[in-house]
Amino acid sequence: MRVTHLFLPIIVLLAFAPPELRAEPKKKSPAATKADVDRLESKIEEQQKQIDKLVKAQQQYIQAVRGMFDGAAVSDAKVDDAKPAEPKVIAPADVKTEAKVEPKAADKAAVGFTASKSPKVRLEPKAATPKKPEGAGTIVGKITGVGDAVIYVDDIVETTHGTATMKQEGKQFSPSVLIVQKGTTVQFPNMDAFFHNVFSVTPDHTFDLGSYRQGETKSVTMAKPGVVSVYCNMHPQMVGHILITPNGNYVRAGKDGFFRLTGVPAGKHRVVAWAPNAKPVSADAEVSDAGVVTLELELKKGRSAPHTKKDGLPYGSYAE
Repeated sequence: MRVTHLFLPIIVLLAFAPPELRAEPKKKSPAATKADVDRLESKIEEQQKQIDKLVKAQQQYIQAVRGMFDGAAVSDAKVDDAKPAEPKVIAPADVKTEAKVEPKAADKAAVGFTASKSPKVRLEPKAATPKKPEGAGTIVGKITGVGDAVIYVDDIVETTHGTATMKQEGKQFSPSVLIVQKGTTVQFPNMDAFFHNVFSVTPDHTFDLGSYRQGETKSVTMAKPGVVSVYCNMHPQMVGHILITPNGNYVRAGKDGFFRLTGVPAGKHRVVAWAPNAKPVSADAEVSDAGVVTLELELKKGRSAPHTKKDGLPYGSYAE
C-alpha cells in the first residue's frame, strides 16, 4: 500500500472545488452591494459544510488504513524478532505452540501471583560447633590457713540483676563480708541515729554515696568481678568487704574449712579460694557429669592495711 493513497480524498476535494476556491485572486473590483455580500457568505457557509464532510470522511479513511496496518503488525509480531529476514515457518496442524509469558513482579503483587513451583534455595552447611559437655558435677575439698573463706568458679561469666544489703548499724557494716554475683545491686541502709558516708576507692569500683541520715538508703550496682573494700568517711572502724563473683557457682567454707560446691557445669574449670586480708589461690578442676572432684587449697592470712578518708587524708584524733 502506497502512502499516496492517504492523500487521494484531498486531491478529489481540490478537483471538484468550486471556481471561487480554485481561481487565482482577481484584480480589485468595485465595491460589492449588501446582497452580493450575503450571497457570498451563504456560498462560503455551504462550502464550509462540504469541506467538513470531506475532512470527516478523510479522518474515517485514515483510521481504516491505520487499522489495516495494525492488523498487519499483530500478524508480524508472531515472527521471531531476532530473525526478521527469515521466512515464516508454518507448524503442522497437529502441533500446538504456546507462548510462555512470565508475569512482571508488579503484576504478581497486584493479583496475588503464586508460582506453582518454588525456586530451589541452596543452603550452605553450617560450620560444626564444638559440643559442650552436658550435665553437672560437684567439687568438694578443704581450705586451710584461714577461716571465713569463699570458693567459687572463676571462668564462667553470668550477670544477674538481683539485690543484696550491707547495713550500717552500731558503727559497723553488717555483714562485714558480703558475697554477690556480678550485676547485683548492693543497698546500704543507715540504721544508726547519726550520719554515715559510705565510699570506696577500690580501682574499677570507686564510689561515694555522700552523707545521709538514719532511715535513708543508697545503693551501688557491682558491675565487674573483684573485691571491693568499703569504708565510712566519718568512722574509721567501719570496714567492709564485698566479693563480686563472675557467676553463681560459689559457696562459703565451714568453720572447719570443708566446702561442697554443687551444680558445677561439666568441663574444665578454674576454682578460686578467697578470704579477707588473704591472697587468693586457685586450682584447676575437671568436672564430669554427676562426678565428684576433690581439692585442697591453702590461704595465708595477711594484715589489714590502714586506710584514709575518701580525700586521702588521715581520720585524725577524732574516733568513735
